[in-house]
Amino acid sequence: MHEYLQVLGEVLPLFLIMAVGAVVRRLGILDEEADRSILNLCVHLLLPCLILDHLIASKALREPGNLLLSPLVGFVATVGSLFLAGLVGRLARLEPNAARTFRFIAGIYNNGYIPVPLVAALYGSSALTILFLYNLGTETAFWTMGFAPFMGHSPLRDWRRALTTPVRAIILGVTINLVTAAFGLVLDDTTLSTVVWGWPVKIVLEAVKQIGLCSIPVALLVIGATMADFWNEFRASAGAGVMALAIIVRNLVCPLGFVLLAMALPVSRELKETLVVQAAMPAGLFPLLLARHNGGSTPVALQVIFSTSAMALITLPLWIHFGMKLLGN
Repeated sequence: MHEYLQVLGEVLPLFLIMAVGAVVRRLGILDEEADRSILNLCVHLLLPCLILDHLIASKALREPGNLLLSPLVGFVATVGSLFLAGLVGRLARLEPNAARTFRFIAGIYNNGYIPVPLVAALYGSSALTILFLYNLGTETAFWTMGFAPFMGHSPLRDWRRALTTPVRAIILGVTINLVTAAFGLVLDDTTLSTVVWGWPVKIVLEAVKQIGLCSIPVALLVIGATMADFWNEFRASAGAGVMALAIIVRNLVCPLGFVLLAMALPVSRELKETLVVQAAMPAGLFPLLLARHNGGSTPVALQVIFSTSAMALITLPLWIHFGMKLLGN
């Protein structure tokens, strides 16, 4: 029970920050006109700084298994989620537009702003490094196997979209890490305190760290505000079947599959821990914005997101607690 309460204590503040975002939207403190600027700030500055802060000096990147398997596992896990969501949509005989929207929304889980602070709090910096590598695979799967089929395109048509600013930050962080490793260096405080050129580099890295610390709370506030905007369009009574299917896919079957995958794969402990946290994630919000602007069914997307997010308040800490127990943590 103590371990479960520890996990719950890390989960609830994240949902509380989103709730605060919804409240400040209702109060007019955070208006819709500010959303684009704040999101651009998060995506193009705050989150990349957080990524660089954790990757540049991480020793976990210098293990070939982590470097190669983490993106691969992220890709496979995301494709598996999309396949399951698509299969359930077809078996439920949803109409074509509802089915393609259900596959895209229920198949893509929140892989960033919620799992990042959870992984950092529960497992530490090394696991967070692996999470960022894992997300290289999820981003690739998102655009090639998620968004492209949603638009009726071939998977390779939209692969360049995967080169987002955070992805480029991951690639840059890995490159700096491996190049410094080739010279026998680690850009941590200990090394930077002993070399002549360390002082200015340490100042720059400290600035990057402080900027990165802003990324999660700011992004969660905007996510909460955006969900408040969509609340008036959400119709629970008209989509009970879709919501039940979404909860089965996103909150029950996928988490079990991810946890079993974490147990079965001969990978590092950090990657197993990443899989356990990702297993518990609800549907992400960003696919809703893409679906809404590209002919998807907004009611279906909202039903999937609100139902899986609400259920995650219960299932998220349970799955992480269960996965931690299976991994012996």
